Amino acid sequence: MSGAEPQDLARPAREVRRGEAEAETGTETNRTQPTKQSTARSDRLPCTFRFGSESHWKASTREKEKKNPAFHQRKFPLAAAAARRSIVEVSVSTQENGPPSTSTTAYHFAESGRLGVNFGGDMLRDGKRRRTAPSGEGAVPTMNPVAPSTKRRKCVPSSSWPGAMLPDELLTEVFLRVPMKSILPCQAACRSWAAILSSEEFRQLYTARTEEMSLTPKLLYVSPTANFNSTAVYLCSPSKPTDDLLFTLDDVCGDSVAVAPTPCHGLTLLYDAVAAAYWVFNAATQAVTRLPPCQEVILATAGLGFDAKTKDYKVVRLFQGKLHEKQSFKCEIYTLGGDEGDHWRPAAGGVPFRFCRFARAAICNAVDYKLQPVFVNGFLHWLIRPSLFSKAPRAAILSFSLTDETFRWIRSPRFEVSGVHLVELDDQLCIVRDLRDRSAAVCMLEVWKLKDFNSGDWSLDHRIDLTGQLPRDLLEPQIVKVIGSFGSCGSSKKIIIATSKHKVCAYDPVSGTLETIISILETCTSYQNEKSDIRFSFFKECLTPVRRTREEIALSTPLAKATEKILLRLPAESILKFKLVCKQWFGLIKSDRFVRAYFVNKNMDKRPKIMLVGKGSGKSIFNFIRLSKWLQEASHQGALFLDTKVVCSKPCHGLNLVSIEEKDYLFNPCTGYHRIYHNRHKKRLQLQLQPLWKVPIGCCEQEDNPFAVDSKNVGLAFSQVIQDHVVVAIFYDWRDYKSRGYYIRCVLFCCGSGYSQHLPEPPLPVNDMPPASLDGVLYWMSEPRLGWTYERAIVSFDVTAKIFNVIPCPSCIAMWDSKSRCHAFVVELQGMLCAVLSNSVADELDIWKWNHGLWSRAYTINLKLWPDYSLATNFVVPLAVDPTDGRVLLNTGRKLGLYNPFEQAIEILFTLDQASVVTSKVQRRHPRVHRKCITRCEDVPSKSSPWKLSMALCENFASPSSASSGKELNCVNPIMPVVPMLYEESLAYYPQVARARGFLT
Repeated sequence: MSGAEPQDLARPAREVRRGEAEAETGTETNRTQPTKQSTARSDRLPCTFRFGSESHWKASTREKEKKNPAFHQRKFPLAAAAARRSIVEVSVSTQENGPPSTSTTAYHFAESGRLGVNFGGDMLRDGKRRRTAPSGEGAVPTMNPVAPSTKRRKCVPSSSWPGAMLPDELLTEVFLRVPMKSILPCQAACRSWAAILSSEEFRQLYTARTEEMSLTPKLLYVSPTANFNSTAVYLCSPSKPTDDLLFTLDDVCGDSVAVAPTPCHGLTLLYDAVAAAYWVFNAATQAVTRLPPCQEVILATAGLGFDAKTKDYKVVRLFQGKLHEKQSFKCEIYTLGGDEGDHWRPAAGGVPFRFCRFARAAICNAVDYKLQPVFVNGFLHWLIRPSLFSKAPRAAILSFSLTDETFRWIRSPRFEVSGVHLVELDDQLCIVRDLRDRSAAVCMLEVWKLKDFNSGDWSLDHRIDLTGQLPRDLLEPQIVKVIGSFGSCGSSKKIIIATSKHKVCAYDPVSGTLETIISILETCTSYQNEKSDIRFSFFKECLTPVRRTREEIALSTPLAKATEKILLRLPAESILKFKLVCKQWFGLIKSDRFVRAYFVNKNMDKRPKIMLVGKGSGKSIFNFIRLSKWLQEASHQGALFLDTKVVCSKPCHGLNLVSIEEKDYLFNPCTGYHRIYHNRHKKRLQLQLQPLWKVPIGCCEQEDNPFAVDSKNVGLAFSQVIQDHVVVAIFYDWRDYKSRGYYIRCVLFCCGSGYSQHLPEPPLPVNDMPPASLDGVLYWMSEPRLGWTYERAIVSFDVTAKIFNVIPCPSCIAMWDSKSRCHAFVVELQGMLCAVLSNSVADELDIWKWNHGLWSRAYTINLKLWPDYSLATNFVVPLAVDPTDGRVLLNTGRKLGLYNPFEQAIEILFTLDQASVVTSKVQRRHPRVHRKCITRCEDVPSKSSPWKLSMALCENFASPSSASSGKELNCVNPIMPVVPMLYEESLAYYPQVARARGFLT
């Protein structure tokens, strides 16, 4: 068999047509002109079909070669074949003004996975043209070479091609034995093949045959990738030791994905709770489409079904509307490839008033227990939670007809439908009761089948006894669900059971035995705390097309792709303006995929970028300006200067946290997006606690720390699992360093969902330095002056698992003495956790990095030769490391400098030479002094730096009569006129409406 790939299908067909026409006429025909046989459909040549084995074909071929030495074979690969081997021989006889000639074609179905065609008779071979022998004895056939031509020639189909003369019934039988991966290339061979392969009849026959030939169940397993930035879909089978990766959904991030356990004619519905988006894919063809955005609500559930009347696939979404809306519960439908366009439409009948209570019970049950609706016989069925009714309802199931778009309900069985779930078995709706109870002797699953929709009669179909059978696989998991059945006939079909431990078991009703057929070992840590986490779905080899939305088609054009590449290179300010160009650009820029691609593209070099934060004007709270631009226009930035203390965090996935005393702001400095978090309850609680301890609030000594705000410590982290920014605030309502007593509170805010939660008290008190954020975990340095321990340690908090932990420090940092003038804190450098010991006596920063559970010294920064960075008068914090040359960016609040660890020299990038804040009292004493502070920007002569632009010495406003020294500034706890901040180029934002975080619900 030939080893050519299926993409070469069209080439052999064209050569065969040309060769047959020339061989039959015996002349050199013009390729651009059709022959007589190709112009008339009625002139088809008679053909006969003979089925035989491979040995019969070889024997027949030898006999023909003996009789006719010019007989030869030519073989062309068309597609992969089925497992069985057979031969279809097509003999075509022609008789035109001479003796009959025979052309034979054989189709091989080989076990090697290739479908080949053998052509016999007067055929084309090795790119040369064969002419008929002249009349007379001794005539010798001649071979004339074909002159090569660079001109593109038109190929006209010829009816004399044996493949074109095959009846559709035979072609259908041929294609039914071809694997799925070769069916799709065959659709591009010719229009007749495409018509056969895309017909609904062929799809049904192909699905039925694949199910009949399948010996073991095949399941899909959906799992996030290692870094949670995409979702992978695997094919699992008991016959394969390893799982096959089918495809990856790059736009589905996090670990909040739910998949329907049973596909609808090969189409599977997937819900991404992070983006509140629905996806439909065909795992066999690997075709995927994302449904248009729908109304974002908190409670919603959706299912996929087939409308037998219109032959359309519909996604039905049942959700609870907003409180101010007149209709509390709504139902909307999206038709795949429908005429309605890329939008959801309301159901024809809506949700009648008499079904509102049932709709509420169905939605709440689906959201709380993560139960997807089941599609059976043209209806989508939701289970109703009876506990939401004061009296047990007669209805147990809410059904929706995809044809009539109306609701109905089904009577409840004779038991209470609590702790049950729905499943489809043999095209019948069933209820599965989970009767697992370790304390009782009864431990089983019951399967009840609905006998009649109208009467609501139920019958017990299976009772699966779990006592003594696979106790660990079926008793330990929190969730055990029946997801379907597998087999050829109804009586011998095995029931497939999936668990939340990522295992699949098969139950044989005939023998009553259970066996574990699939067990998945998670390769990445997952923080799935939901009640249901069934990641399996059945895999069916179907050719059902997945119709893309119009927006996806428009964005896949070459012009749209070129536009996207151009937009990725523009600054964020310009991209916001381009959103108004057209709807297509607006949808592209607002898409999550483009936002992620922009973030990766703009921050690929990982070099620190500096921005200055100043006071805003008008409605803007703060002004953000890049350092290079501010240095160039310093004389025009009088309105930038702050009049309050501001502390900024390092960038976290494109967003920064800007904190003042009573508020925290989540900012995107590139676009101006912000969200405010108030701390209004703080003072109220302080007033309640003050009489309790009889000690004034804030009696502890005040430190002149430019990186701390009042008595709170706030950190920003990003959870890859839920794809959400999380703000964690720790408040000291009271603390006294003399008595070592304190009262601490901790609050968590989820930026995307708007969810807030009071957290338990940290295991150790933390100091005033801001935390370090790394991979969804916040790290604080403990405060040895408070609490029961006199040693330092690192307090960590996982924002996804919501768990505090303690990490030991290096021994040189852990030791603390009340007389020591050293203080410690944590930072993030080059993606690693670092502990820093600031020794003001030796004027050294000792930096240790945490790598694979071990501490090692990373840097020792000596600052004795740099009095402006002296640790006796400054808090010096390492912000970042330049990946190009390894220099460390140091920040004192007033100065920024690059420390070269090899030369032990500092290159100053930015300095506020003189800064003072004139409060209201000082302003009354010196009315002529401007309220804003005085700033001077210096260009310190040093080696060239890519971060700094040269500028002349400039000064804004007149200098005050008396300027404070650096040491005096620290003593009065100054307010900096501008605050330096690292940032990342990003388009990240959160919508005003909180996104629903439920699963297919």
